Amino acid sequence: MKRLYWMAPDVFETEVEVRAVADCKVTIMPILFHPDEGGQPADKGTIGEAAVRSVEVVDGRIVHTLDRPLADGKYLGRLDKPHRLYTAGQHTAQHILSGIAQKQLGLATIGVHIGLEKCTVDFDKSIDWDTAADLERRSMEVVTLDIPVETVFNDPDVRMRNDSGLTEAGVVRVVKIGDYDKSACCGAHLGTTGQIGVIRILGIESKKNGSRVTFVAGMKALEYSQVETSVLRELRKVAGCSTSELPAILRKALDRTNDLNKEVERLWSLLLPGLAASAQIAEVQSTKIGIQVAEMPNPLLTKLAGMIAEAVGGAGIAVSGPNIAISSTGASAKDILAHIQSVAGGKGGGSPRAANGKLGRAVTPEEIVAILSSNRKEKSS
Repeated sequence: MKRLYWMAPDVFETEVEVRAVADCKVTIMPILFHPDEGGQPADKGTIGEAAVRSVEVVDGRIVHTLDRPLADGKYLGRLDKPHRLYTAGQHTAQHILSGIAQKQLGLATIGVHIGLEKCTVDFDKSIDWDTAADLERRSMEVVTLDIPVETVFNDPDVRMRNDSGLTEAGVVRVVKIGDYDKSACCGAHLGTTGQIGVIRILGIESKKNGSRVTFVAGMKALEYSQVETSVLRELRKVAGCSTSELPAILRKALDRTNDLNKEVERLWSLLLPGLAASAQIAEVQSTKIGIQVAEMPNPLLTKLAGMIAEAVGGAGIAVSGPNIAISSTGASAKDILAHIQSVAGGKGGGSPRAANGKLGRAVTPEEIVAILSSNRKEKSS
């Protein structure tokens, strides 16, 4: 098969010979559209007046699914150029990253995904941010050299992933980028490395015994960089410092916030006995229930509910905003919560001894008593 995206990556439209293979499914020659394979999304575009919905490899043939049927014959095939340049640019950037990682840093590529928002490459070893920054710098050097991206066939000395396979029966297509990468690949790429523009590494995460590196290239890399610059500019303005000073100032602010939160919780804990003592007490179906509604830190609700339950010798209900906690030494706390939520809405759960969750709206102690009394009467009638 003559694949134009291998030998002529700068051809974005040409006349193609169409052969129908099923309803709205055709093959074309030469093959202009890259299929969904090798971790790279399929090309988009049109054939004649028909839009190309998908391009897949089916039983060794590249099959195009269209939005309408086409009769056999010759038509103009036209790629969605921005989409092709994006996917080809990301894939070419991945080759540079993988080639340098293996040859210069001893990292083998074991997985690749070219996404429409961001891309990933999986390495067989763990890496840190210093290594990632070094890889990014070395890759950008290759971009600035504007090296041709070549296609050769059956070169015995190539880098191959387990999922690369044979691209044709008995034929291995090889992508060569100077001395930096030479690997088996079935994808579409740019003509030269300079067309990539920019390569940015965005993130690192552990994956089994290796690392997954998230990256973007070209205009998408510029978009991410502009967002980061905008955020840093606002942070510098708020903090009144330089970019290099931001981490230390942020850590100091977070430490101060944690200390203040601990002090607030300590002061609230001193107020809990008084809140428990001032809880509104009601008796519902021979169960004493103490209810306190107050704005307070959510982590202390369960403790307050327990103190109320112990004080009244029954059930304690503590509510702060939408949050609710119930503790009980008698009636089921889980059932009490369900009764309240049947009217007030919300979600949550628990056990007979303790339950917690969120309510769909604000409630008062009097309304809680009314809800529980009404539900209990209905259940007993």
